[in-house]
Amino acid sequence: MSQAVFSSHFPKPVTHKSCDTEPVILLVEDSQFDVELLRHAFRKAGLSRAMQIVRDGVDAMSYLLGIGEYIDRQKHPAPNILIIDLNMPRFNGLELLTWLRTQPDLQHLLVVVLTGTGRQHDIDIAYRMGAKSYLVKPTEAEEFQSLINSFYEYWIAHNHFPQPGTPVEVR
Repeated sequence: MSQAVFSSHFPKPVTHKSCDTEPVILLVEDSQFDVELLRHAFRKAGLSRAMQIVRDGVDAMSYLLGIGEYIDRQKHPAPNILIIDLNMPRFNGLELLTWLRTQPDLQHLLVVVLTGTGRQHDIDIAYRMGAKSYLVKPTEAEEFQSLINSFYEYWIAHNHFPQPGTPVEVR
């Protein structure tokens, strides 16, 4: 196979976005172990921008609304991607998804559930509540890294995000 034919069939490797163009990820996770695991996995996948972290649904609501300790948007930028664990204290992931549906200014968010349970009931509810993806945390390190690599390549390296607050005009 000639070089020209070969290269026309296989795309060039993904060029990673710069920190300035990478989306902001807000991770809602109460397990410090899982937070560190995700930070490491996303860095290894190519993420250069630090993830924003909150520990439960109550703090996530404050962050998303930019209130309290999260009022400074230079320090706590508005996210494009929201990664939610379901099993959290105070206000769990499904309750947070329910609340998000009542917030028209947050409908632009890409909401992904990343949790330890694959119960069909939770999966069905999460999608009905607006989750765009439901991922179960693998228990094996290689599978976990593979999942995060795939997530990164699709949602961060290739996907394009709307600007928050952009009005919708139908033409």
